[in-house]
Amino acid sequence: MPIDDMKVGATATGSVTCAPEHFASRIVAGTPDVFSTAALGALVEKTAAEWMAPHLGPDQMTVGAQIVINHTAATPEGLTVTAGVKLVGIEGRRFDFEWSATDGVDQVGHGTHQRFAVDRPRFEQRLSQKRQA
Repeated sequence: MPIDDMKVGATATGSVTCAPEHFASRIVAGTPDVFSTAALGALVEKTAAEWMAPHLGPDQMTVGAQIVINHTAATPEGLTVTAGVKLVGIEGRRFDFEWSATDGVDQVGHGTHQRFAVDRPRFEQRLSQKRQA
């Protein structure tokens, strides 16, 4: 499936069960043991990237460029957070998504996410040059 087969309106979902490694308290001391905003962003990014992966050529990958997170409800340990992403725009190498997430009780978040398809060897070459600087 080449990248040209990706169509606006396509959707994908991804889920994770809230566990201690996702807790806000792991990021900011004194905060509750609930699903963190960072974990929510990671779930959205993972869902979009994994959905795009089969559409890429062998020398391509995607990188996240922007994510807007409206984290609207807390999720305790043990509940499953499911994020749904919807491709809403394609402009050249840029792919724009809208997303929403639920924990089975509440909608816990919504927002947007942007990814770019890039040439892996070129990306890695630039990283190598940066490490040597």
